Amino acid sequence: MERRKIRESKFRIASILDFSRISFLAIAMAVILFASSCDDEESGSLPATTTIEVTDITDVDAVVSGVVTSNGGSKMLAIGICWTTEDTEPTVDDNYEPVGEYTKEGILEEDWNYSITLDELTAKTDYKVRAYAANEAGLSYGETIAFTTKAGKTFHTLTPDMLETYTQEIWEGPKESLVDGDFSTFWHSAWSNDEGAEVMPLPHYVQITFSEAKYIGGFNFWTRSASARGIDPAQFDVQISSDGVEYTTVWTSTRFDAKVRPDANQLKLDKNYSSKYFRIRILDTRTTGQMFTTMSELQVFEDGLLPY
Repeated sequence: MERRKIRESKFRIASILDFSRISFLAIAMAVILFASSCDDEESGSLPATTTIEVTDITDVDAVVSGVVTSNGGSKMLAIGICWTTEDTEPTVDDNYEPVGEYTKEGILEEDWNYSITLDELTAKTDYKVRAYAANEAGLSYGETIAFTTKAGKTFHTLTPDMLETYTQEIWEGPKESLVDGDFSTFWHSAWSNDEGAEVMPLPHYVQITFSEAKYIGGFNFWTRSASARGIDPAQFDVQISSDGVEYTTVWTSTRFDAKVRPDANQLKLDKNYSSKYFRIRILDTRTTGQMFTTMSELQVFEDGLLPY
C-alpha cells in the first residue's frame, strides 16, 4: 500500500472532503485538527486502506469496492475512490467519489467497508482506480486496479440493396421503408395476392446480406402506427447462413406485446452471432393467426455487453 503524508497548507484537506455532506463547522474543525497535526510528526499514523475489486463493468459504469483497515489512531476525515484515464496512478487531484457521513467522531467505522458505482464513464476506455483514506495525520491510498469499460452497442448501417423480404406486398410497404429513417413509412408483407404478391402464412422474414461477416447481438424495430394493430410482430427468431442458401435458427424470442410507435422495441439475443447472412423472422403477430405483418423501421446492432 502506498502512503503519502500531506504537508501543505491547512486548506489542502478541503480537496478530499465531500462538501455536499459536511457542514461548514465540521470542515472548519477538520481543518484546525489537520493543521495542528501537521506541526507534530509523531501525532499519529496514516490510515490503511485497500482497493478490493472492480465488478459489474458495463459500457458506462462500474462498481468499485474498498475498505479502511486502520484509522491510524485518529479520526477518519475522508474515504472513497479516486480514478483516472491517464497512464498515472490516480489521486484525489484527478477524479474522486467520497463515501460516509462526517460526524464529530469523524467518519464512523460502519462506513469503512463500501462499494461505489462510478457512472457516466466512456465506452471502450481504460481506467485506473484506487481507494483513498485521510485522517488527522494525512492521506494514504490503496492498490491501483485497472479495468476497461465495455464496447456498448455498435449499429450496422442497412441499405435497401442489402435487404430481401418474404413475402412482399406490391401496392404498399416496400422494403426501402425499413431503413429510410422515416417513421411515417412502413414495410408490409403480401396481403393482396395481386401480380405475384403471394400471401403466405408466417413466418415472414427480412433477410440481410452484408459485404462481410458482422456480429449481431440484437435489433430494434418500430410498429407501423401509433396504435396497436393485430398484425404487429409479437415473436421473432434469428437465422444465420454460411452460404446465403441454407439457414439455421440460432435464437428465438418469447411472445410479447410490441410497444407502439414512436417507442422502439429492442430485442437482445443471448450472444453476438457472426455471419454475412442473417434472417430476422416474424413468427407470430399480436393477434395470432394473421397471414401478413408490417414494421416501420428496423435497426441491427452488435452488443459489446453480450458474449461472443
